[in-house]
Amino acid sequence: MQKAKITVSGVSRSSEGTTRLETVNTGTFTEKNEYCYARYEETEASGMAGTATTVKWNSSQVSLIRHGTYEMRQEFTEGGTYAGDYRTPYMMIPLETKTKKVRIKRLPYGWKIQLDYDLAYGAVDMNRITTTITVDLR
Repeated sequence: MQKAKITVSGVSRSSEGTTRLETVNTGTFTEKNEYCYARYEETEASGMAGTATTVKWNSSQVSLIRHGTYEMRQEFTEGGTYAGDYRTPYMMIPLETKTKKVRIKRLPYGWKIQLDYDLAYGAVDMNRITTTITVDLR
């Protein structure tokens, strides 16, 4: 495992408007069995303190896995749909992810992952989300 700076930036568009978020985290990176893994601890600023986030990917697929105070798994395969649950300390919310685009690029200093997807919360509210995850190994 090696140290990594993991930056997650995203834009969410819904009927309520547009929201932009960015977090910068110190975490770890490793490669194992043809998959790459970046892992970091969520902070108070993200609203998910007590939760560990793992991003797992290969050349065509990305998984976002959260364990701890908040529990969630999302799978991203271009053209694919994934149904799961988002578990909070207060309730469980069904999620459905419909992936439009997955771009994974190896950089001279790490990795860049771009995801474009629709996310339905509880089968009611639909958001179009664009997320970029950069794993900087310098």
